[in-house]
Amino acid sequence: MFDNLTDNQLIALHKQGNLNAFERISERYKWLVKSVCRSYFLTGGDDDDLLQEGFLGLLKAVNTYDESKNTAFKTFAYTCISSNVKTAVRKDCNNSNKALNESVSLTAISFLETENLEDVIIEKEGKEETENEIKNLLSQLEYKIFRLWLGGHSYGEISEITGKTDKAVDNAIQRIKKKLKG
Repeated sequence: MFDNLTDNQLIALHKQGNLNAFERISERYKWLVKSVCRSYFLTGGDDDDLLQEGFLGLLKAVNTYDESKNTAFKTFAYTCISSNVKTAVRKDCNNSNKALNESVSLTAISFLETENLEDVIIEKEGKEETENEIKNLLSQLEYKIFRLWLGGHSYGEISEITGKTDKAVDNAIQRIKKKLKG
């Protein structure tokens, strides 16, 4: 039913309250969300968390798209998806969220009173092990670039901080991705 409609027609239907319209847009742009998310990862999350952030970005794009601005929806959607995913990664890496990321809820504390503390210690050691594995896998420069990149720094900013060219930074990031995937 919605297959023959343009993006702009689907967006108009969505803004009128038709839930099926966004579902069709999501199907149509699933490839874009996946391609944006493929370049990032969350240290405490998984691919589904990033995909969810990507689809939230797509929803923002649909809700805020203005056809009169003479911008193709695909371009606008890419910008919104990318921005949402980058923000999630930055928040994940931001030390200001460290207390929230490593905090224990009151429910967990009451659970700990009756359960073995070994499990909690093993989980924390697992995170430290992962960090150490990444450190061992990468050179010192690659690790420094990796941390800066996860912190949301642009290639230009990383170049300034490390004293390397933009191309060298890009090459390092490509090597880092291969090493971490491989």
